[in-house]
Amino acid sequence: MRKILLAGGAVLDGTGRPARREDVLIRGDRIVAIGVRERSPDWEVIDCAGLHVAPGFLDVHSHGDQEVRQNLPHKVKQGVTTEVVGNCGISIFPARAGCRQTNGERFGDDVHLPGAAAYLAGLETSGTRLNVAALTGNGTLREFIMGTRADPPNEEEFQAMERVLEECLEAGSLGLSTGLNILPSSFASTAEVIRLCGVVRKHGAYYTTHLRDYQCGVWEAIDEAIEIGRRADVPVQISHLQVVGQKNWAKLDGAIERIERARESGLDIAMDAYPYLAGSCSLIQFLPGWCQEGGVPHLLEWLASATHRDRIARETDDNMANTWDDLVVSDVRTAANRTCVGKSIARIAAERNAPAPLTAMNLLREEDGYVYVISFNNNEANLRRVLTHPLTSLITDGLVTEGLSHPRTFGAYPAFLGEYVREKRWMTLEEAIVKTSAQAARRFGFRGRGVLEVGGFADVVVFDAETIGTDADYRQPEREPRGIVHVLVNGEFAVRGGALTEARAGRPIRHVATAR
Repeated sequence: MRKILLAGGAVLDGTGRPARREDVLIRGDRIVAIGVRERSPDWEVIDCAGLHVAPGFLDVHSHGDQEVRQNLPHKVKQGVTTEVVGNCGISIFPARAGCRQTNGERFGDDVHLPGAAAYLAGLETSGTRLNVAALTGNGTLREFIMGTRADPPNEEEFQAMERVLEECLEAGSLGLSTGLNILPSSFASTAEVIRLCGVVRKHGAYYTTHLRDYQCGVWEAIDEAIEIGRRADVPVQISHLQVVGQKNWAKLDGAIERIERARESGLDIAMDAYPYLAGSCSLIQFLPGWCQEGGVPHLLEWLASATHRDRIARETDDNMANTWDDLVVSDVRTAANRTCVGKSIARIAAERNAPAPLTAMNLLREEDGYVYVISFNNNEANLRRVLTHPLTSLITDGLVTEGLSHPRTFGAYPAFLGEYVREKRWMTLEEAIVKTSAQAARRFGFRGRGVLEVGGFADVVVFDAETIGTDADYRQPEREPRGIVHVLVNGEFAVRGGALTEARAGRPIRHVATAR
């Protein structure tokens, strides 16, 4: 069996211990020895002198459900060896024809996957560049059974959702995700989520949540997540924690205090974050909830009425935590509006000589409901508070779009290690590697991953700590990261000498139910 020796690098094993110069010997898909040793002529020796050797990065909050099926390379290029898809209540399964909002918008109208079994089996058959675990999206599940109605499920619908969720978890889905301010997951009540989390608990799985509010009501939204965790007795992961909008930034301390108190009282709760001041989402997320019932087709009917359009615009404007200049259009459907990409709503409004709220509503009409924006939400002090918190794992929250993707999709980990660790010194390199690997692996039960140890899987990233970084920005997000030299997934080179290989050594990671 082939043996690879990563020789002479500074090993950061993911435990937080100081880097030390050691060799790492790989046989097949496993690490078989760590330490300075004699060479054998039948080993392939890779000189890692002057470089750091670390566990491959684990991106536990991604929207790459379809991207991993297409074997897109942007994750392994930045050192990611495992990603968790199906976040924010939006997963590629369960799906049938006509599930437009959660599946047609994100994944293509040709995707008809009845559950996790079909998705994970497909990945296993085709092969992937990296390891993939999948959450079941509450919004997708709800739409699969109920469509985009806002009313509570009846008992028959509830049992159908529980049955399909159970099938997904039995097939290896990692747990349930919600997007409680994203259609149609936003229609789910606290009680509805608690009941579904009873199935999650039965399978020893995980609950991750895009909160119901990251703005004025962020404290109440965190309280809701804590209540769900306590009443259902499930682990809670707060997705991409931040507080949106300058008038709300002072609420961050209270938000973190709630999470810390819940943790101290015995709730298994943690959080994740990406290393950027801006996020990205559908423009629809900023609209009042009442106009979203029935999904995009009904929303477009509301927007076709001047009276209702004016009301939606007014209420959206009144409830905005951002300014319209903070929302930059990143993707649209039509060629006619392609010139809007890269411009803020405020700038487009000025060009059209119209109020910004009404311009936003008109754009949604023109684009059949599909307008994605990059939203400048955060400040650096709050970002530092979250990224350096011991309960925070690093993520990308990435999604490739046809327009301007968010740069986090292509460079979150190099940006973190370059700008925030090396240059700004927010934490040590050893602490940072824990956040990019071991912490996430422990959180979601990925045994044998996230730490460089004998017997563990050979998911490894070799990087130059002096040059690692990215030039990807909001105008040119797809620029290549710097400083990633080698990436191995299950012992196979996905990136070698800085160049992408065609290896498909990744595998589905199926959750195995454990009693809680």
